Amino acid sequence: MRLPAEWHPQQRILFTLPRPAGDWGKSLKAATKAMIAAANAINKVTPVLLLVSDEEYFEPYAESFHGEVMHCPTNDCWIRDYGPISTIYEEDTLVLNDFTFNGWGNKFEAINDDAAAQRLWRAEFPEAGYRRSDIVLEGGSLESDGNGTIITTRKCWMSKNRNDWATESVGEEALEEYFDFERILWLQHGELAGDDTDAHVDTLVRFLSPTQIAYVRCDDPKDAHYEEFAQMEAELKAFRTLAGNTYELIPLPWPPAIMSREDGHRLPATYANFLISNGTLFVPSYFGAEAKDHPGRKADAEAAEILRAETGYEVISLDCRPFIEQHGALHCLTMQVPEV
Repeated sequence: MRLPAEWHPQQRILFTLPRPAGDWGKSLKAATKAMIAAANAINKVTPVLLLVSDEEYFEPYAESFHGEVMHCPTNDCWIRDYGPISTIYEEDTLVLNDFTFNGWGNKFEAINDDAAAQRLWRAEFPEAGYRRSDIVLEGGSLESDGNGTIITTRKCWMSKNRNDWATESVGEEALEEYFDFERILWLQHGELAGDDTDAHVDTLVRFLSPTQIAYVRCDDPKDAHYEEFAQMEAELKAFRTLAGNTYELIPLPWPPAIMSREDGHRLPATYANFLISNGTLFVPSYFGAEAKDHPGRKADAEAAEILRAETGYEVISLDCRPFIEQHGALHCLTMQVPEV
């Protein structure tokens, strides 16, 4: 069961629309408009399927949305973590793996989210294989290079409120049934302030190719993240490819601190939460509404330019400021379904 990299050809990108009964509060309308804009931009590259739980709420936005819609009850919009994690069997069969989702370690209600992958399979992908698992696993918690290497963080996968694995090797053995991997690279360090996920790797470290890794780096010694991210960088420098070579490491700029408009706490803004889809890399931006001389505008532009210069992808920036208010960005909001 090969776990394809994100640059593998994709047939669909999944989104879930926010709902009034969720946790968005005053950010709901801004997040909805930003999601419709992001989904329409991605739909130009890869067909988008939008899960809608509140049809009445969606009605005023329906005409402006250019993709497909599936009506499905959900708790929240972070489909990266409860959507199906797709594998490919013998290069010609798509398999939707439905891992258990328990609200990031029982932090939030998740009954409907946990049922969404099976509903998707039955309604939209009935020709695909399907496997339900009791293992608690979120899509944002792992990165695959498509060639047998997975990167994850120890803090997330070894969380007591997920699987309570005694050792890393126990976790690896549990996942061997689902993924054909050669090894798992475990990060011991790295976490963003304000993160609800217990250090999902997609906020920190991302494969750009089998030999390239993009990662967040904090260059401000006064920032609370500085020491932890320096240790994470040292871990990445020690990692080797399966061929025994060092990875080409691409540091991403550190955005200025963004504080919640609701209560002032620091939000987990990161440029690592990008989406790769069919030759295009969609990168979050956070400061488009700020003055032109705001340092955040420079960071937004720098992140896009670095990824454009270091990869062969077309790079498109998408506004994620409304999303980060609820502690996620573009990758958290999407899940790809690969072509076979």
